[in-house]
Amino acid sequence: MKAKTLYLILILLVLVAAIITLILLSRKDPLNGPESIAFDEVGNRFLISNTLGKSIIALSLDEQYSPFLDEGLEEPRGIIIHSGKLYVADKTAIKIVDPEKAVIIDTLKIPGAVMLNDLAFTKTGIIYTTDTGGDCVYVIDPMANKIQKLTSPLLKKPNGIVYDMPRDQMFVVCFKEKSPILSVSTLDNRISIFKDTIYDYLDGIAIDDLGRIYITSWGQDMIFEIPQEQNRYLPTYKNITDAADIFYYLPANQLIVPLFSDNQIIRLQLE
Repeated sequence: MKAKTLYLILILLVLVAAIITLILLSRKDPLNGPESIAFDEVGNRFLISNTLGKSIIALSLDEQYSPFLDEGLEEPRGIIIHSGKLYVADKTAIKIVDPEKAVIIDTLKIPGAVMLNDLAFTKTGIIYTTDTGGDCVYVIDPMANKIQKLTSPLLKKPNGIVYDMPRDQMFVVCFKEKSPILSVSTLDNRISIFKDTIYDYLDGIAIDDLGRIYITSWGQDMIFEIPQEQNRYLPTYKNITDAADIFYYLPANQLIVPLFSDNQIIRLQLE
């Protein structure tokens, strides 16, 4: 009788241990090197490129994670939704994904690409993507199937990119010491310095609806701001480590920030 009781107790202990393990696994953070964020209006959710996890993760507005796409990706970094499709800068190609079905529907191969990072669209549908490993920017016309490679001594590890529509230019920041903010004209692709900075290893860049520019610095562990007057820098958010490609979420007037090394997503309320 005692042996039977001990046997039942042992089984119960094993079952309890299994349940606890399942609970702990279910709570495990699904992020592994989050890099970039896009907002899927149809699905009413954020999509996050999970670079080290070779996947894309969905995040609901009430901050619940769920799988989205975990096949066919090598090193997904920059992502953006344009005309109802998700574009992913994936190492040496741009993968085009159907957000509703969560499947890759096309691939734009970029010959010579080394490490595609961030990407942005012009108002006419031209894609600009940075190649951090190749020290260049690619300009892609999907309709004409044309690719142009932009090079310049200023392009040293180009990283984040964002479209400044009012002035028909792309802002580009570089992952280097004292990185300037570069301007790439979308009219003639001329590359110039928009503003010099004293900040190091810049990663992400975003513009809010008031025209304020936000940039992440790995060197200074912060997000700094260029106000509307563009006459100074403001260290708006300090002690933020390894912030990657920030996303401006207009409905809530927030910056959605992926922390690459900490495997977290934080939301910063703007004034």
